[in-house]
Amino acid sequence: MARPGGKDRGIFFRARPAGEVAGPRGRRGEWWTRYYADGREHREKAGTKTLALDLYRRRKTEVRQGAKFPETLRRHDVRLKELVNAYLESVQASQAKTVGRITRRLDEVLAILGNIPAKVVKAEDLERLKLKLAKGTRRATRKPASINRYLQDLKAVFSKAVESGKLDRSPFLGLDLLEENNKRARELTPEEEFRLFQSIPSNPPTLRPYFRFLLETGARAGEACGLRWSHILWADGVAELPETKVGKKQYLILSQAAQAILRALPRNGPQVFCWSDGRPLTVDYVTHAFHRAALVAGIRDLRQHDLRHAYAIRRLRGGANLVAVSGLLRHASTQMTERYLHVTRADLRAAVEAGQPSPTGTPTGTEVEGLLQSVDFKGTI
Repeated sequence: MARPGGKDRGIFFRARPAGEVAGPRGRRGEWWTRYYADGREHREKAGTKTLALDLYRRRKTEVRQGAKFPETLRRHDVRLKELVNAYLESVQASQAKTVGRITRRLDEVLAILGNIPAKVVKAEDLERLKLKLAKGTRRATRKPASINRYLQDLKAVFSKAVESGKLDRSPFLGLDLLEENNKRARELTPEEEFRLFQSIPSNPPTLRPYFRFLLETGARAGEACGLRWSHILWADGVAELPETKVGKKQYLILSQAAQAILRALPRNGPQVFCWSDGRPLTVDYVTHAFHRAALVAGIRDLRQHDLRHAYAIRRLRGGANLVAVSGLLRHASTQMTERYLHVTRADLRAAVEAGQPSPTGTPTGTEVEGLLQSVDFKGTI
């Protein structure tokens, strides 16, 4: 902690690894203001050094004028938009790949709730927000999973405000998110795959290989867009993923086909998948590019994330067991992977139906169901 002194009297720097700004000797952290009122010491986080100095001068003036306890006054007046802006500044570095989507979601939340004092937001306001978000757009209503992403972003805004001392408590305490139906497992047929990749433009030159890479590795869009050449460990046949959905380092297993895709790519910058001038492909760009390609190909109900689903289904069909596929997808448990079993279960049913008649005749529907139930779908497929 830097000691106040000289022209910087009344402010100090507190180092923090995930801090918002760079301070003395390049350390990350935030600048704080320290002042005395009513015989007590008060501290407020300001962010940058300039903001800390400005806040310190304003607080000293308020104390001299006998104004109401500054921190209490500040907490009462802080508005929702101010908290949103402070949160977006903090995610610029840590979640740069998704900050655009987070910004758009929070802008819509502000449009619904309004720029009201953050202190007056109650649980009933959040329930109203759920209903408004559920109506969605003119083209489609939103699903519970989409609504939850909006709520989670707003919850993070309030959590950061409480952490920084701008609010006493979050209105999300005790509020439940919507139950999500994440059992979707979209299959990509060979014919759809051919039409899809014919519709993907050749510019940028890494766009088509990018989607091939997703289909060959099961990687998430953010993981592939953030992949750097320095992350490829050729000798081990893996790619290091420093930032993942679970917030910790993971490793992506690279098949021979995936390594061939990487070796054929031009190296125009530190990012693996980028434009010719080195600018990296962004999640927003590839998402829209995939949507356009699917429309051109005449394929309905297909999303970029379905390439990850197709990767899992094809591995199960190829003979891999559920535990192995769960590990390849880097799921926390096999329960998250079981959504793909209904597709391979249908394959078994078709195989039984297509088999040679037994001496007593073709098995009945009840007998087929009995055979399927006897298969241990939590083990080897």
